[in-house]
Amino acid sequence: MAAGVLAVLPQAAGPAKSWNLSGTTDNGDVSFLSALVTRLAATECADPARVVITGISDGGDMAVFAACAMPGRVQAVVTVAASIDPRVGCHRLRIVAVHGDADPVDPYRGGPDSRPGYLATPPAAAAIAAWAALDGCHTAVTTRVATHVAVTTYPCGAQLVTVNGGGHTWPGGAPVNPSLGVTTGEYDATATILALV
Repeated sequence: MAAGVLAVLPQAAGPAKSWNLSGTTDNGDVSFLSALVTRLAATECADPARVVITGISDGGDMAVFAACAMPGRVQAVVTVAASIDPRVGCHRLRIVAVHGDADPVDPYRGGPDSRPGYLATPPAAAAIAAWAALDGCHTAVTTRVATHVAVTTYPCGAQLVTVNGGGHTWPGGAPVNPSLGVTTGEYDATATILALV
């Protein structure tokens, strides 16, 4: 409320609680998120020009997938503990990817996802470089903002926040299951989202 932000937390459905990351035609999850944005603008005074979509893990992948499927309806995307390459035909997108380099589920350096049935994770640095390339940016500057946090920024705005030693967790959030790794207090992913709205 103090920040003038409306936060809405939709949950994936089904027994696996996973999002549908398949084709955009007749994709019920994309249709749901699009209708949600429309409804919030109509009934909750949400500004349709200030929509930021975010998620952690599978939710981060869905945030990017939905933003690509809804061109012009999302101002920015923030992913946490997720790396995803641009899909063919995706438009330019303001994206901030926050990823721990000790993530045991979605490996920072790329490789098989630890969960059965999930696609391999691309390396975080390569994925953000691919997003920057959509905007014609090919060089970046990396700055250390805390002892264990480095931010790689492309001039077009694409960013990779690397949490050294960070796990499959929400930076600045409450620690979760130790098997998911370290939750850093040196960076606040929620504050990053608020700064983009």
